[in-house]
Amino acid sequence: MRPSTTYKGLALLAVLGLGLTACSSSSSPSANKSASTSNKTLVIEDNTGATSYTDDFNPFDTNSFARTENTASFIYEPLFQFNTLDSSSAPIPWLATNSAWSDGNKTLTLTLRQGVKWTDGTPFTSADVAYTFQTVTADQAANTFAVPTASSITTPDANTVVMKFSAPQKANFVAIGNQLIVQKAQWSTITAPDKAVLTGEKAIGTGPYVLDSFTPQNVKYKANSGFWGGAPKVQKISIPLYSSNDAASLALAQGQIDLAGNDINNVLTTFVAKDQAHNHLFQSTAPYFPASNTVVLMLNTKDSKSPFLGDAKVRKAISAALDRQSLATQCETNYELPATSSGGLTLPIDQKFLNSATTNDLKTSPDTATVQSAMQSAGFAMTGGKWTKNGQTVKFTIIDPNSFTDYWCNVQATVQQLNSAGFDVNDNGAFTYTTWNEAVTTGNYDATFHWGQGSTPFQRLQFILDSTQTQPIGTAAAGDFTRYQSATADAAVTQFENATGSADEQTALNALQQVFAQDLPAIPVLYGAAWYEYTDANFTGWPTSSNAYINPSPNNQAYEYLVLQLKPVS
Repeated sequence: MRPSTTYKGLALLAVLGLGLTACSSSSSPSANKSASTSNKTLVIEDNTGATSYTDDFNPFDTNSFARTENTASFIYEPLFQFNTLDSSSAPIPWLATNSAWSDGNKTLTLTLRQGVKWTDGTPFTSADVAYTFQTVTADQAANTFAVPTASSITTPDANTVVMKFSAPQKANFVAIGNQLIVQKAQWSTITAPDKAVLTGEKAIGTGPYVLDSFTPQNVKYKANSGFWGGAPKVQKISIPLYSSNDAASLALAQGQIDLAGNDINNVLTTFVAKDQAHNHLFQSTAPYFPASNTVVLMLNTKDSKSPFLGDAKVRKAISAALDRQSLATQCETNYELPATSSGGLTLPIDQKFLNSATTNDLKTSPDTATVQSAMQSAGFAMTGGKWTKNGQTVKFTIIDPNSFTDYWCNVQATVQQLNSAGFDVNDNGAFTYTTWNEAVTTGNYDATFHWGQGSTPFQRLQFILDSTQTQPIGTAAAGDFTRYQSATADAAVTQFENATGSADEQTALNALQQVFAQDLPAIPVLYGAAWYEYTDANFTGWPTSSNAYINPSPNNQAYEYLVLQLKPVS
């Protein structure tokens, strides 16, 4: 299982940066309809690999419990919700009811929802929103959703926030909309927000839940009686700890879990067949899970221990050596399909935005001729079965938690494939999710398998290529974990952000895909699944392939929206 904790905002909008001028204020959670008095507990499992939970509900820290378990929005809420599986859906008003761009898309005016209160009973106001964005601007380590830096943030009244930028930022609206909002009164007294430890009993939010109880093995939430959307029909939530995919899969099959985000081997036999009337997947036909991201082999381009990874020719050879079909079959049981484009987009959902030059340019089986030509062009010769230059081999280690059973399978298989092709590769699975995430975000790694971030084509590419999202090695970054830098890529990012129409946007996307394909700082391997298994034995109202009202795979914002649509079975 790979959690979908987001470092960047998520949305799949019909027109990439356009069509976001205003959002209707008519939408609100379905929870404000008649509430159930049922005391059934909803059990969610969405991240494996930890040995114990840490009582930390800091929304600015991607390693806190709230963020790693994708439950942050149960307490802290975003301005808007986004259905990342429906390209025609508009942003869903949440803490903000309306947004409007002006001044050539350099000024964003947000209208906030009225009548919202924090869990300590004080009113939610524009001062809280302004403070939150000022915080992520001042402390880039806390800017985990890659919110663009505003030149000024003003609050004309208690329900209005005006953000001004030095350049057009409509293309980054989703990152703004996804930012989790905190209370100014509480957080203005906290130094170094990204490093603070905030226990659950002290967490103040606007969301539908508050902490009920905390243990290192199970965290429980209870309904917030003062929630602005009305009392949630799901009154209690439990997040039990599972140390591995296998343990979580067994519990799911035994009916102990209501919602999971796992890659389960033989899911039809081990889960669906156990109770065909109630156990379900997202869709009933193969590959059973829709593609929602591109799984990549990230290579640290600034790695002093493995400097050859900074050579684009070496990265091209590594890509050519992969047997993607074998990884899809052996490690993902064909729930994820092999990547076919080197441009970094996710297919088939990004098909209309694909640069034709990158169509089917990745082979699903090893391309030994390309490996040889690329390595020789980079000045390497085969010596003793290894590509060697100046007496050094292309030596590096691929890391991932071995509790991510499918990723760990991919790592081990990739090590074998690359060593057979003449590289010098090791693996290391001795990581928890937290220690691995810290290593990756701070750049203290050689290579790793990682799921893509973002949901528009632009965001998917920006996450890998935009050097303004990265930080020096040793400091956590919001994106560009490979520490890749390219003036051409940065110019294409700016070109997209300044685009005034879909044709200009596509030109910029084509340029970004071309840079991705030429330099391959992250190598596309598979089209990652939106993992989602559920039982409707206890609760109804789940997203389905015929009613995909939200992306149900683990992520910090949409889990709140999903849970608010559920109601206990009578």
